[in-house]
Amino acid sequence: MNGFRGFMSRLMIGRYGMDELNRVILIAAAIVLAVNIFINIHILRLIAVVLLIIAYCRAFSRSIYKRQQENSKYFELKSKLFSGRSRKAGNDGRRVLICPYCKGKLRVPVGAGKIKITCPHCNAEFEETV
Repeated sequence: MNGFRGFMSRLMIGRYGMDELNRVILIAAAIVLAVNIFINIHILRLIAVVLLIIAYCRAFSRSIYKRQQENSKYFELKSKLFSGRSRKAGNDGRRVLICPYCKGKLRVPVGAGKIKITCPHCNAEFEETV
C-alpha cells in the first residue's frame, strides 16, 4: 500500500488537487447516480459521468491559477446565494485573535470596541479593538 501512496504523491506533484468546488461536483455526481438507481434514465448516467470527468480533470490539471479562479468564483456565487441566511460556526459574530505573548488563539465578540483581554493560556493581559 505504501508503494501506491508514493505513486499517487509523485503523480500529484505540480497538479491542482481537490478543492471545495471539486467536492461539490463529486457530491452532485453521487446524488445523480443515486437518483439513477431509482429512476433508470440514461441521461442521468451521462450527466454523472460528465460531472466525474470534470472533477477529475480539475484535480489533475496543471493550470493551478485557472482552477483557483474557478474556485474563487464558486465562493463568490456561494456567498451571494447564502448571504441572507444565518451564518454557521466560524462566522458567529466572533473574531479570532492571537495572543502576542504565547501565540495562543482567542475568540472575542465582534463589535465590542476596545476591550481588555486576559489570555486563558498564559494569563497575560492586553487590549485590542474589535
